[in-house]
Amino acid sequence: MRVLALLVSFVLITGALGCDTNATTAGCCGSGVPAARVVNGYPTPINVLVDGGVSASSLPAGTIDTIGLTTGSHVIAFSPSGTSVSSAGLSVAIAAGSLPTLVTLRSSTSVPQTVALDDTNDIVPGGATKLRVLHFAPNAGTLQVYRTQPDYQQPIAWQFPFTYQSDPTSLSAPFYQSTVGTWEVRIWQTPADASGWSTAPVKVVLPMVSGEKHTIIILDKAGGGVRAEVI
Repeated sequence: MRVLALLVSFVLITGALGCDTNATTAGCCGSGVPAARVVNGYPTPINVLVDGGVSASSLPAGTIDTIGLTTGSHVIAFSPSGTSVSSAGLSVAIAAGSLPTLVTLRSSTSVPQTVALDDTNDIVPGGATKLRVLHFAPNAGTLQVYRTQPDYQQPIAWQFPFTYQSDPTSLSAPFYQSTVGTWEVRIWQTPADASGWSTAPVKVVLPMVSGEKHTIIILDKAGGGVRAEVI
C-alpha cells in the first residue's frame, strides 16, 4: 500500500544533498480512516509486521508509508527484508482520525528497533508555533542543520553535533517554540558552520499559524544524499 508523497501547499522544500526535491506527507487513507504512518530510518529495505503478519513488504530505506488498520490495539514491528530477525513489537492504539507514527531505526546490533514518535509538548499555546527536526538518515553522518524562526531571523544551529538519532526522546529531540510566522530550515554536509547557509542544497520554508506544529524528518535519499519530509 505504498503511497507517493503529496506536495504540501504551505511548504516549500528545494534541493537535496544529492539533488532531489521532496515535500511530503505520507497518507494512504482519507481523513477518518484508521491508519498508522511508518518511517524507514534503517539502512536497508524492511517489512512492516502487524500482529505478526506482513502488512507491507520491502519498504525502501529512507521512505515513508501509511498502512490502513482496523481500530483497536495492534502490535507493530519491523523486519529487514530477506532476514528472519525483527524488532521488538510496540503496541499501538489505532482510532479513526488518528495517525500514530512508528519508525524503524538502526541499533547497536543487527536487529532494528521500533520507536513511536512521542508527541511531546503537544499543547501549543495561542500565538505560538512549534517545530521539531529529526535525523533519521543513517548513511549521512553528521549534518549541519540551521534554522531561522519567526522571532529570530539570524541562522542558528538546530543541534550540535547533529548526528543520526537512533533513540529520539523528548530530551534529545525536542520541539522548539516560536511565535506565529515562517520557520526556515536549511541542511548541508559541509562546511561545518553557518557559512553554508546561503548555498545549502536542502531548504524548508514553513509558514505556521497560531497553535500549529510540525516535524521535519531527514532521511537518506536513493542514490545518495538526504531529503527532508514534513509531517
